[in-house]
Amino acid sequence: MFRKAVLVAALALAAQGGPAAAAPAAGAAGCGQDAALVGEFVGAYRDAVLGLGGTGRTPSEVRALYLTPELNARLDAWAAAHRLDPVFRAADPPDAWRTGCAGGAVLVVEEWRRGGTLPVRYTVRAADRSITGIGGPQG
Repeated sequence: MFRKAVLVAALALAAQGGPAAAAPAAGAAGCGQDAALVGEFVGAYRDAVLGLGGTGRTPSEVRALYLTPELNARLDAWAAAHRLDPVFRAADPPDAWRTGCAGGAVLVVEEWRRGGTLPVRYTVRAADRSITGIGGPQG
């Protein structure tokens, strides 16, 4: 039932021109803020990939705003090896996503209308609010 509700919400918001991004889940201290930051990044990056949002930023520019240079370098190497988008870990951007807290990190569950979900784990450095890690659900 939840999956159907998420799909309906995603389709409704997509018709309005935006993805369905869930509000951050409550959790460990700071995780709500981290989840909000990651959700903001995912939305801005998705818009840049799709050429939406009106900011004129490229995906690389969005990555540079939120991610550490070290992570950007690792993502470039990952993309070259896997031939997929290194942030979404997929060939195309998700239609919707949910963010929440998971073991001291932020877990983003990406969802596609055609079916399928993919959990992606984000690590945020508290000192400067930079994203330092993006990977599979285990890190």
